Amino acid sequence: MYGDDELLLQNAVPPLKFRLGSQLVVAEKAELLDPHRTVYRLDLKPPPLLGLPPTVILKKRKADWEEEFEKEKQAYDVLKPIQGTIIPHFYGEAVYDGSPTLVLSFIVGKTLFELWRDLPENDLRQRLEEALSALTSYGVHYTDMKLDNFLMVNDGRVMVVDLEQVEFDTTTTWEESINSANVDSLIETLRMMRQYCDRSAARARQR
Repeated sequence: MYGDDELLLQNAVPPLKFRLGSQLVVAEKAELLDPHRTVYRLDLKPPPLLGLPPTVILKKRKADWEEEFEKEKQAYDVLKPIQGTIIPHFYGEAVYDGSPTLVLSFIVGKTLFELWRDLPENDLRQRLEEALSALTSYGVHYTDMKLDNFLMVNDGRVMVVDLEQVEFDTTTTWEESINSANVDSLIETLRMMRQYCDRSAARARQR
């Protein structure tokens, strides 16, 4: 069931223009990716301006989420060395539809929500640990452990999106970190989900 704000987002036609610095960037197509989020995919008119790729993700600041918006910008700054490998590229802050907006690269891949049934547990753990240990090495702890916040790209890497709820602590080792504990917790949750699916399938076969 959608709330009023989500219905407005779902029904509104996304604008085809945003302002990045002094430049007006124009798109051929704009799509709201999820009515629960203020996140849009824009296919830009060629040639893209300001060194932007042909497709970008725009993440508008949510109402009353000023602190989280600023924290996400800070996270992209701290994690600049791993932009494009572990997290999206951050191209700067824009104004889109009257709101402050992050301009990010579009990641081609599938979310772990789409893949969790097919990935062996050990492979999944390894890929999550590789991604989140990279964040830990820069003192960034990731707390929003939803499966659709992790995307697997063609070479098998896991990339992390949605950095608005991170915490900063440069003194923690991987073994002591929130990131390590969260991987353990997520793997245990997936194990229980798989067991439930297996039991449900077994009951269905017995009918």
